[in-house]
Amino acid sequence: MSAAAEAPLARSVTAQLTARIRAKILSGAYPPGSALRQDSIAAEYGTSKIPVREALVQLRSEGLVEVFVHRGFQVRALSWHEAREVFRLRLAIEPAAVALGARAASDADRERARGALAALDDALASGDLRAAGDRNCEFHLALTVPRLQPLAAEVLYRLHTLAQRYVRFHLGAMGRVRRAKREHAALCEAWAAGQARQAQRLARDHIEETRAELEQALPE
Repeated sequence: MSAAAEAPLARSVTAQLTARIRAKILSGAYPPGSALRQDSIAAEYGTSKIPVREALVQLRSEGLVEVFVHRGFQVRALSWHEAREVFRLRLAIEPAAVALGARAASDADRERARGALAALDDALASGDLRAAGDRNCEFHLALTVPRLQPLAAEVLYRLHTLAQRYVRFHLGAMGRVRRAKREHAALCEAWAAGQARQAQRLARDHIEETRAELEQALPE
């Protein structure tokens, strides 16, 4: 087999490892601050260390992993300073993108958003906070109508990926899941009705409330 024929397989292994390690970080299976030892991960997945390192480098670019001299790769610690920046950037971009989405969404876009909300509610009802984090990201991005705002959606995907560990921490609080479901339902209803200003306000309030509650829960 030629080297050219082998390259897609190597990329596939790296992509699969990236997705699996990302999921374990976001679920807390690899806790904040924990070491990510390349030999251990390679043994866990039955692969060589090369695609493991490539996956960890990719996750570093996403902000989920850090690398230190003499210590190697580690899961990035939770930090109020990081959460504050992530939510500040979401507030600067997301409400306006949601408003534009509300004005321009097609019937198919509205169906996708409703479907994303239903999937999120199902994950929350089952208590699967790892899946709920992914579904939460999908719902919020659906409101921006990514086909119309691809750059905004790309930036927000990165921010939601960083925010997901904080949102999971946040949803664990008593009563927060029920309140999140109410807020999401109201936001989706206004957005689907084309009420752009109302959807923008609800998106801003939702993000600000989460940020304020995290400020109380996370040490500086």
